[in-house]
Amino acid sequence: PPTARAIALLLASTPTVQDAQPGVLHQLLEFSHRYTTQVLSDALVYSEFAGRSGKVEMDDVVLAVQARVGWEFGGRIPKEYTLSLASQTNSVPLPSVAEVFGVRLPPASETLTSVDFDLIPNKS
Repeated sequence: PPTARAIALLLASTPTVQDAQPGVLHQLLEFSHRYTTQVLSDALVYSEFAGRSGKVEMDDVVLAVQARVGWEFGGRIPKEYTLSLASQTNSVPLPSVAEVFGVRLPPASETLTSVDFDLIPNKS
């Protein structure tokens, strides 16, 4: 197919690639097909959300590619940034739990999960 030829020419023109196994071409074909399918399906969702059901515009595709690049090919979030967010969030104390918060349970002696027998019987 023409796509396979284009990928093979792209690999051949890359100076850092000296040699590639034949399976690499198939893997790149599968990746490009899957990536294109996902981008176009995301663009279709964006166009439906915009009220243009069934009509995908260039802006929808651009938005879908930008969204994919952001979470699929983006680098890791720096550890320092995550730690600063965590310390900022954890600096605010949690509100205290009110005495009447949530479901009020009966005392342990009146629940079905309490132990209602003695392991050592009383000798009376």
